[in-house]
Amino acid sequence: MTVHTRTFVAAALAAVVTTGLVLAQGAGTPAPQGQPPAGQGVETPPAPAGGRGRGPGQRGAAPEGEPQGRGGRAGGYTQYTRPLASEDVIVRGKALYGANCASCHAIDLRGTVDGKNPNLLRSGVALRDQKGELIGARLAKHTPPITLNEADTVAIAEYIHSVHATMGGQGSPPGRNPTNVTLNVLVGDPKNGEATFKAVCGACHSVTGDGNLKGIGSKFSDPRALQNGWVSGSTSTFGGGGRGGGGPVPAVVTTADGSKLEGTLVRDDDFLVVLILPDGTRKVMPRTNGVPRVEVKDPRAGHVDAIVKLAHEDTQNQMLHDITAYLWTIK
Repeated sequence: MTVHTRTFVAAALAAVVTTGLVLAQGAGTPAPQGQPPAGQGVETPPAPAGGRGRGPGQRGAAPEGEPQGRGGRAGGYTQYTRPLASEDVIVRGKALYGANCASCHAIDLRGTVDGKNPNLLRSGVALRDQKGELIGARLAKHTPPITLNEADTVAIAEYIHSVHATMGGQGSPPGRNPTNVTLNVLVGDPKNGEATFKAVCGACHSVTGDGNLKGIGSKFSDPRALQNGWVSGSTSTFGGGGRGGGGPVPAVVTTADGSKLEGTLVRDDDFLVVLILPDGTRKVMPRTNGVPRVEVKDPRAGHVDAIVKLAHEDTQNQMLHDITAYLWTIK
């Protein structure tokens, strides 16, 4: 795996792990009633009375004589045009969803990977539903049976609607729109994380004595920054630094006659290679047609390879979450 490939894979893993947790806790916090989720830095026009859609004559407005919020091209996307319920209804719906639905459709509404339990973020029934009428009809045929009164069914539907309202355009995930959704990445088990850390990371890292991770939890401003740091290996603690990170870049330079020089790379472009040798000598070498050849020793190679291997073994990233929860306790 090349240096650039490792860097890309590590950054992608960090992004995936974080993104998957947007609704782990605090999901579905509703926007103020009667207002659309405004995009950052974008001035959102006021909603017409009784709905969250656009006014007559504006782009996305329903045709004259038709109710606002009927979805599709005429009234805009349903999740933005249907009015949200009051906060107390949404909070009750969240609790009911957790008790009756989350075990199959997941706490973040994403369903299961095998598709046996539908993803409610993409469900046509849930997206078209207005006041629980479509969701209620589907619940009546649900297997296994779920017995709920009408008010509870509506509350669950309204909670699902509130989550939909936080979704951005082009299928982006919930939480894209600023509706006070709180990201909490501490969803793992610290005890399991400790065991996994010792088995996977213990050969190179230690949190006790003079270990390089002693007090690691106190070195980051929040758990998300810690997770991004250790998963991607972007900090010097985890072998980061180097290109783009401000740290030294160890490299081996092979000259035209085949001799090799080792040192710290200062410059590497089409015209010059500059290397600081171990004795402090600055070696400047003109470059022609890629010669001398530079091989960078990626300080994150071992770390990134271990993370990639762990991710392949644990497709749900549970072990990664457990390690984050454990490292956050080391202060």
